[in-house]
Amino acid sequence: MPGAKRRCFCCAHHNGHSRRDMMMGGHKLIRARLAILTLAAELKNVVKACRLAGVSRSHFYAMKKAYETHGSEGLAPRVRRKPTMPNRTPAAVEQLILSKTRDNPTVSYIRLAEQIQLDGISVTPGMVRYVWQREGLSTRPVRLQWVKKMNRKDRVSTQMAALPGVPVTPHVECPPAVASSLPVPSP
Repeated sequence: MPGAKRRCFCCAHHNGHSRRDMMMGGHKLIRARLAILTLAAELKNVVKACRLAGVSRSHFYAMKKAYETHGSEGLAPRVRRKPTMPNRTPAAVEQLILSKTRDNPTVSYIRLAEQIQLDGISVTPGMVRYVWQREGLSTRPVRLQWVKKMNRKDRVSTQMAALPGVPVTPHVECPPAVASSLPVPSP
């Protein structure tokens, strides 16, 4: 219905929740979904309940099925894992890009890709740029700050290692299994 006001089913003081609000408060979302299911039972009319709640019937029946099989826990938002993209830069190459960035934070992604290619590893400038974007290192000042932070971490870990009797796990930039999979150029 165009122009119809949405009603909030979990609290009476406003017209509805945004999708972000629903995802932030799982208990509110569960209450809202339970309210939709009870409204449909009270009205004995799924279509009217769905219209009032602003929910499609297919979503209503999915909620109903989840409630019938898992109870109120089935109405909670599901946590989904982050998808792995098939064309993502391999982890070993990403670690190499980050270590080279740490050595040369002021160079451009094009020049850094050329330096890595001189080591015999196939890297494109786009790969470097996308790794920087994922890590939040797109601008030179941010990269310089990141290098300072990494150097501070290393300094603290070496100071902790100097203390007797304090076990310290060393800061490893590239895991050994990943480092062994990288091709090493012969000098």
